[in-house]
Amino acid sequence: MVPSRYTLSLLQLLLALAQTGNAAVRSQPGAMTSSAANTADPVSKIFASEEKPLCHNYRTEFADDMRGWQVDDSQQDTYEILDDAIEFKLLPPDDYVRLHDSKNLPYNLFPGRGPTLNSTVYMRYGRMSATLKASGTPGSVTAFILMGDGGDEIDFEWIGGAPNQVQTNYFWGNSKEYTINGGTHVVKGAPVDAAFHKYTINWQPDKIEWLIDDEVVRTKNKVETCDAAGNCKFPSQPARIQFGLWDGSLETGTAQWAHGPIDWSVPHTITAQARDITVDCNPDYNQIVE
Repeated sequence: MVPSRYTLSLLQLLLALAQTGNAAVRSQPGAMTSSAANTADPVSKIFASEEKPLCHNYRTEFADDMRGWQVDDSQQDTYEILDDAIEFKLLPPDDYVRLHDSKNLPYNLFPGRGPTLNSTVYMRYGRMSATLKASGTPGSVTAFILMGDGGDEIDFEWIGGAPNQVQTNYFWGNSKEYTINGGTHVVKGAPVDAAFHKYTINWQPDKIEWLIDDEVVRTKNKVETCDAAGNCKFPSQPARIQFGLWDGSLETGTAQWAHGPIDWSVPHTITAQARDITVDCNPDYNQIVE
């Protein structure tokens, strides 16, 4: 049997691992990944700390090929491969308990369960495009993000109940400034939960661009994040791509933002879909593995 390009890439990664002798593995932070519990393979995690991580240019059609992607074993019932996409499912909690805080704002004691789909390799600068259909249920959050081990993050997020909008955001390091770096953008055409749209993050050393259906809707230049001394709060760590569908009902502030909390006493079918993703690594900052 002739080995595939993917198999050859994996062999190259394993060879590089043997040469380094470095078995240190770093944990993956981030709220969305709490249910995924660090599912990246150890080879890729080691190279996340290198100056030039090993990076693979690829296109994945999720209905045909899931190689290079992982979902935590405990979440295997939260996704399904369809004829033309992978479908994420947000499942109800075992116990539904609605509570209110001191300001009488509602939240749920237990969240629903949804998947986080993780890429098994890292990228430091590059371009990624995914064709997605988001969840439309208020209280649910669909996410397409880049996540670095040290806290750097670049996001697309869809809030249920906002059928013609998507939110963008970025974070630097472990200091999460949730109300500082975000933006909200109109998605033209069909609602985000009724039709597929193409979403792109173009992450380069000097800027981040967010695109919807190949149209730039936001640009953040690195220089805009720098202080007078030249210290910049700009994502620069090697990062993994993640897709997720999660319940924003667990805390009142998040529930209000997500148009929740979800009323799990009513039967729901809460889903999002990803059809494909294309990744192009910046060759100046990554070791390209063909």
